[in-house]
Amino acid sequence: MSKIDDKKLEKIVEAIFKAHGFDPKVEEGWVLPTQTYPAMKAFWYPEATEHVGQLTIEIFLNEKRSVIESFAGFGEKKFESALENFIKNALPLYLAAFWGYDAKEISIDTWELHGEQYLAFIGDYGVINPKEEFSIPEDYLEVIHDAISAEALGDEYHWFNLFYANFDAQNRQAEALKENEAWEAGTEAINSLDWLKVYDYYSVRQSIILKKL
Repeated sequence: MSKIDDKKLEKIVEAIFKAHGFDPKVEEGWVLPTQTYPAMKAFWYPEATEHVGQLTIEIFLNEKRSVIESFAGFGEKKFESALENFIKNALPLYLAAFWGYDAKEISIDTWELHGEQYLAFIGDYGVINPKEEFSIPEDYLEVIHDAISAEALGDEYHWFNLFYANFDAQNRQAEALKENEAWEAGTEAINSLDWLKVYDYYSVRQSIILKKL
């Protein structure tokens, strides 16, 4: 692929929405799938670290709130790797939650939280290097639901990004973000689960978006 500059990124994002049946317009680098907000923009950092590139996706909801998530790219084709990571692990969730697209890869539930109802858009699990005996802990969603229900909510949208990595049988890492910021209660919830412990690397990422009804 040729050099990935801002114009190329704009065209790629525009093409993604067109491929899903939208007729987007572009304003100052932002792609508006339905001709109005929310809007999406991509940023590419080819040398985020020595061996890893980073594709960052920003979704502009309004003047005060934006969803920001980053995707790693590896190997000789770092950009293609990062783009595939985004399209597979996050795009269906974004399309459903923010643009009403019927994405088969996710599930949608109604959650009552603090006396208000939300549509919960529950993203698929992105698993890297899964083991034969690996499965998501049975109580994963219940535990994460309980952690979310303890949070202060109330806005039209809330979003949560969840990550777990097993490096070996002794070393593991969990990370949770609530609206782009470190979410300690979410990290504790992930760590409380009974994850498979093996002497090899695997990781799981998953996201949930709430939309107030």
